[in-house]
Amino acid sequence: MLLFQNSNWLFLLVFSYVLCEDSLQPGFSKIQYGHRLDRKVIQSFAEVSFLDCVIECLVTPRCKSVNYFKGANFCEINYENKMTAETMLVDSAGWVYSEKEHWPKDLAGSCANSNCHINQTCKNKRYSKDTFYECVLSGINLNTTKREDAIGIYRRIHASCSDGYFQFGSGRLLCQSNGEWKYDIACEEGWVQNENHIYRLFTEKKNWESAKDHCESIDAYLVEIESSEENTWIFQNIVQQHFLPKKNFCSHNKWDCTVWIGGSDKSKETQFIWSKSKNKITFTKWFSNNPDDYRGNEDCIEMLATTGEWNDRPCDYNTHFICEKNLN
Repeated sequence: MLLFQNSNWLFLLVFSYVLCEDSLQPGFSKIQYGHRLDRKVIQSFAEVSFLDCVIECLVTPRCKSVNYFKGANFCEINYENKMTAETMLVDSAGWVYSEKEHWPKDLAGSCANSNCHINQTCKNKRYSKDTFYECVLSGINLNTTKREDAIGIYRRIHASCSDGYFQFGSGRLLCQSNGEWKYDIACEEGWVQNENHIYRLFTEKKNWESAKDHCESIDAYLVEIESSEENTWIFQNIVQQHFLPKKNFCSHNKWDCTVWIGGSDKSKETQFIWSKSKNKITFTKWFSNNPDDYRGNEDCIEMLATTGEWNDRPCDYNTHFICEKNLN
């Protein structure tokens, strides 16, 4: 009788293993060996298994893909994937690349359907049926606490964003009587500061109006360039840097390497204005013989990634775009 029970147990164990293996098969089958998504890392982890790396991505709302180096059990979770950052997928021996959508959400346990915000990470008990989880801030560095900081009810501490993140807010975290933190800090990746403005190039391609709407949805606006110095800075520090891996391609296909900026003459032909301020555009950097309103349908301004010059183009064209925020 004991032998029969043990046999049943062994059968159930093997059956469960097969089910787990089958559910993970799509993920394993789509791994890209010898590749890594470069310069899109949210966070890295040492001494973790590949599946734990995948789970870190599943419990992090911002994460879209992972890089994993088997030789060192080293994990990187990324805020983009090869679809949104195709030029960043590079050959890299020893690495593997995988995307979040290829893995079952159930791996995340109770975090599978969490309501954590984009700047948070879901924390739970791994490999457990426990349904409890909590959402904690991601990208925050607590190593910058000050002398007067202390943990306690109605006491506050100071935090700052980790390297590679731009901080919004005072950085204060207040411990409330219910045990929850009230915080005035948000950490966003990708913004670059010049004087009292910050800028971010978005890699997804949108038409001019959709790009404008996207910027406004994050309390920003399509970039408004008011001087030669600002145009040169944006070109050299943002646009050129993004298109550097495609330099050879862009040199032969300059019209495929552009970014939207915030100017247009949609309201009145030949009178270009900025979309946010509504100011008339006084500084310009037009490409030769532009604006030419080719076929009477070019009302929006883009910047060429090859020269930093401007071109008028149909507003329904899809390309990258730059958002700007005024820190004042």
